[in-house]
Amino acid sequence: MFKSSMKKIAVTLIIIVMITAGVGLANENSMTEHGTIQNFQNILMIINNYYVEDISLNQLINGAIDGMLSEVDSYSNFMSSGEYEDMQEDFEGEFGGIGIQITIRDGQLTIVSPISNTPGERAGLMAGDIIAKIDGMETEDMSQERAVDLMRGEPGTDVTLSIDREGEDELIEVEITRAIIEVPIVETEIYDNVGYLSVSQFIQETGVKTEEALLELEDEGVEAIILDLRNNPGGILDEAVKVSSLFAESGTVLSVRQREGEDQIYEVDGDFMTSDLPLIVMTNRGSASGSEIVAGFIKDQERGKLFGSQTFGKGTVQSVFPLEDGSALRLTTARYYTSGENLIDEIGIEPNYDYPFIPDEDDPEADNQLDVAVDLMAYYLENNYWPEPEDFLPELTEEELEEIAHREQEIERIEEDMENDN
Repeated sequence: MFKSSMKKIAVTLIIIVMITAGVGLANENSMTEHGTIQNFQNILMIINNYYVEDISLNQLINGAIDGMLSEVDSYSNFMSSGEYEDMQEDFEGEFGGIGIQITIRDGQLTIVSPISNTPGERAGLMAGDIIAKIDGMETEDMSQERAVDLMRGEPGTDVTLSIDREGEDELIEVEITRAIIEVPIVETEIYDNVGYLSVSQFIQETGVKTEEALLELEDEGVEAIILDLRNNPGGILDEAVKVSSLFAESGTVLSVRQREGEDQIYEVDGDFMTSDLPLIVMTNRGSASGSEIVAGFIKDQERGKLFGSQTFGKGTVQSVFPLEDGSALRLTTARYYTSGENLIDEIGIEPNYDYPFIPDEDDPEADNQLDVAVDLMAYYLENNYWPEPEDFLPELTEEELEEIAHREQEIERIEEDMENDN
C-alpha cells in the first residue's frame, strides 16, 4: 500500500483566532448593570478570605472558568499552557500515545475513532466505545484534555483503559503499549481498475497530498475512485474543502453560520485538479467533522455515492483564542451546513448504501465493506448506472442480523436512559 506522507492527527475542526488581553466581553456593560460581575467578585473574595481551608485565587478562578464553560457545550474548554502546547503538537509534531480520537458526548468520554495502524486500533478499540477509566481513574467529569494527558506518555509504557461497550454487561479492560503516533495522511491501492484512496485525517497539506495521490492513481489508468473516510475524525476545515474540490469544478462546499453576521461560504478551490471519475465515498461512525464536510458535499452534489454506515455527527467549528499567559480558550463559535443546507451536528449523514462492517474472526485484515464497495463500483462501470441498494447489497446471515438488531436495541436503551436522566 502506497504511503504518501506521515503526519500527526488533528484533534478538531478548528480555527485559530488571535486576540489580545483587554478585549472586553461584548455584553459586559449589561452584565454589570445587573450586578452579575460585582456578585462574582464578592463571592470570589469571600471564599478566598473566609473558607475554612486555604485555597488559591487561581484555583478559584479556574474553577469558575470551568463552571462557565460547562454551561455551553462539550467541545468548548479552557486549556492550560501545557494543554495548549499539546494541541499544537497534534498538528505539527509527533508524540507518544495510543492512537485514538476522543470527545465528550452526553457527558461521557467517547472514542470517535481509532487511528489506522496504531496501538489503539490493534487493541480492538472501536468508535463509540466509552472510556470509563484510565489506569483505574474514573473519567466522569474529566476534561478531554486531562484524558489525553493521561493516555499520552513515553513510548513503550503501558496504559490500561476500562471500556464500556454496547452489548457488553461488564467493563472491558484493555492494556495498551504507547508508541510514537505517526499516521499516514493518504494511502492508495488499486483493485483491478478501481483506485482506492484512504484519507486518515485533515491536517496541514492533506489537500495537496490527496491531490498527488489521486494524480498517481489516474496515471496508473484507474477508471474509478473509492475515497475511504472511515475512522477519519476530521481536522482543519480548509483541508476538507480542498479535498472536496478535487471532485467538482465549482459549487458551494459548506456554509459556516455564527450567532450573528452573514454566513461564511466556502466554495470549491479552483487551484486544485478536478477528477471526473466515478466516485464512492466510504463512511462509518468514526467519520466526523471534516469527513462529513466532504461526504456531505459529494452526496448533496450527487457527485458520487456514499457507502457504509452513518457518520458521527459533529458539525460545529471551534475557535481557539490564545491568552497572554500561554493558556487558551477553545470555544464553539459556529455550526456548519453542507452545500444542501443540511445540518450535520448530532445528526450525521446517512449513506446511499447502508452496509455494516462485520469483523471476521478468522481473518482480522478482512474488510467486507470494502469488498462490497469494490463490487458496487465494478457493477457501475459495467452497467453505467447505480443499482438500488435492496437489489445489490448482499443479504446478511441470521446471525449477523441478530447482532445488528442487538446493537440497535442497545443504542435505543442508552438514548432512553439519557432522556430520562435529563
